[in-house]
Amino acid sequence: MHYVYLCCPVFAAPYRNPAPSPQASANILTTSAKDAAGMLEDARLLLARLSASKELARRILTAAESSDAAAVKRLIKQTGIKNDFDVTFNPDGIRVSLIREQSRFIIALRWSA
Repeated sequence: MHYVYLCCPVFAAPYRNPAPSPQASANILTTSAKDAAGMLEDARLLLARLSASKELARRILTAAESSDAAAVKRLIKQTGIKNDFDVTFNPDGIRVSLIREQSRFIIALRWSA
């Protein structure tokens, strides 16, 4: 007969009460929705420029394939969007996040099958 002995004592983790959630507010949600609606024009502008210009799409794709994040950001900024934004990309596609104080509008586009 074989016995298994643990080399380290096992102790149960103490139960911790989760921190209380902040109070939800309809006013904050309304403000956030208005903020996001203002970003919709920039999203439309970016999508219109990308869908109209294969050259712009190719330049963004080429910069992303060479991992040149600064060039990708510069090319997106040249489309005329006014909001702050962040860009992430991988071999499957690109993700542009338009950013304001109360909200974030995320555009995710694919460039591979």
